Amino acid sequence: MKKLIPQFLVYTFVSISSVLFLNCSSEQNITVDQAVTEYKTKTGKTIIVTETHPVGQSLSTIQITTKDFVHNISETYTDLDPISDVLIADLDANGFDEIYIVTRSAGSGSYGKIMGFASNFDKSLSMINFPEISEGDSRFDGYMGHDSFGIEAKKLIRTFPVYREGDSNRNPTGGMRKLFYGLYPGEAMWQLRILETWVD
Repeated sequence: MKKLIPQFLVYTFVSISSVLFLNCSSEQNITVDQAVTEYKTKTGKTIIVTETHPVGQSLSTIQITTKDFVHNISETYTDLDPISDVLIADLDANGFDEIYIVTRSAGSGSYGKIMGFASNFDKSLSMINFPEISEGDSRFDGYMGHDSFGIEAKKLIRTFPVYREGDSNRNPTGGMRKLFYGLYPGEAMWQLRILETWVD
């Protein structure tokens, strides 16, 4: 099978990493990592992703801020898995980029999720629904995390190893599965939907 290579739209970014020292009520210092990255869409709008979390802890706070939209936002989301990647793409081919923030849980499973935002014709950003895994969904048979995400041909691609009964966490024997997601408008919010599945 032809190997899929993620192709990302070009964006400019500025990355700033810092260590902050905050005083808590017990007068002890808490060390906090902060990373701020700016992403430019192909229409010249700016989306700023800020991630902060106390050093040694597994969960993060993620802030999304925009510039140059008609209605700019600054939204903060707490107690999320850390960011492992950020993808910029126009999956619905409407001429306006979306941003897909990939988060990954700590621990042996490294379960991946998508936190996505779509541009409403550069007027504002709206959150994209990334569907939870439903019990009994055969497309996730043998799933135990270790996801990776990329963009190919206007699709979001989720790749993960398939585990068979008795496999250890380090040794899946069921090959690799790829799920292809498309972006569609929904009644309340944009939706990522699985279009097809491949198994290597």
